Amino acid sequence: MSSSLVKIQEKNFNELLRSRKKGVILFEASWCAACKIIGEILEEISEALKDSEIVFVSVDVAKNPGLCSRMGVMSLPNLFFLKNGRVLDQIIGTTSKKEILEKMEKLKK
Repeated sequence: MSSSLVKIQEKNFNELLRSRKKGVILFEASWCAACKIIGEILEEISEALKDSEIVFVSVDVAKNPGLCSRMGVMSLPNLFFLKNGRVLDQIIGTTSKKEILEKMEKLKK
């Protein structure tokens, strides 16, 4: 299965988010076991919602330190839920699929 999470760099972060009004962003690192688990959960959700207007994005913290600083990322995994360029919610650390889906409900309002 190919990845349905869009891997982005700092240079195309704003452009990608402007192209879609809603987004779920995972800040992760290759060495982070919890990030892999959250990444798999997001893959499942994004595959199920592939025709929705929500974009699912992953950001490698090692390759994008400026973006991490800009977003205030200090712990991993770190999930942001954005709507119209604004952060509506955030989850820091491990979580469940259920909690991610609950946070995503705010994107629908």
